[in-house]
Amino acid sequence: MVWKDVFTARPNTFVRLLEEQAAITAEVTRALNDFVRTEDPERRAALALEASNLEHEGDGVRASILAQLQQSFVTPFDREDINSLSRAVDDIADYAENTIKEIDLYQVTVDGAIAEMVSNLREAAVVLHRAIQSLGGGRSEAQALAQQAKRFENRMEALYRKAIAALMEYDDIVYVIKLREVYRHLSNCADRVDNAGNIIVDIVVKEGA
Repeated sequence: MVWKDVFTARPNTFVRLLEEQAAITAEVTRALNDFVRTEDPERRAALALEASNLEHEGDGVRASILAQLQQSFVTPFDREDINSLSRAVDDIADYAENTIKEIDLYQVTVDGAIAEMVSNLREAAVVLHRAIQSLGGGRSEAQALAQQAKRFENRMEALYRKAIAALMEYDDIVYVIKLREVYRHLSNCADRVDNAGNIIVDIVVKEGA
């Protein structure tokens, strides 16, 4: 590496790595979405393994981002924002992958609430990926997409409250607790989408559209 690479190459590398991490996270939510829409045990096992492998792959990209932050003098935007955005994207993948584990572990039957919440999450992750892609170009577009991703969190909150209220109809308190944990994981996952969207908006405001 020559000295000029420290000032010119790595800023572009950060955007590429963030985009790669967001793409992997979107794939984790796709695996989750496919998982809740099949009852075939073999298919479910394959999707659970795929989600786990993808989550580990995303961890590797996050590690690369942190390593680059330690080595670089110049970043395309505030280094704390880079770290926070990467952490939020990592959290989304973690919560999505752990939701699969919880459904398996608790032997929860996927109901309409879970299916709808997961679908909402999948759409949010796709839009968030597009928002991060846009950070390398037109940041006004990134801001618009980030705001769109945040709206999915608002919808998730409404779905979560509705699902929790419906739990009052169950007699099996142990099963209610299991369902509530799955719902909570999905709600927390959407919270991280909202957090990532806020960080992207902050980046655009700081840097200017």
